[in-house]
Amino acid sequence: MSANKQTEQLDISGKIGQLGEKECEWPMFSYDRPSYVLWGAVANALHDRGWSETEIKDWLQSKEPRFALDNALGDAIRALGDLFASTITKIS
Repeated sequence: MSANKQTEQLDISGKIGQLGEKECEWPMFSYDRPSYVLWGAVANALHDRGWSETEIKDWLQSKEPRFALDNALGDAIRALGDLFASTITKIS
């Protein structure tokens, strides 16, 4: 593949899933791990800023995480994925 960006994005949202899922076309060992890493980091950062466990739980269970993923947080994660992909070599 060339270094030029493709004009159409690959949508794998209906294909990926946890290893062992019957309906999953592209099972992954680490499917859930990014979620635990991200939201754990957010929870710990909020705790460091003085938020109580109840306040953190309430925020995580609100629509705010979804709004964040639809905006700047989603953009940052996509950029991180693009950066990380540049370090991966093909599996033969």
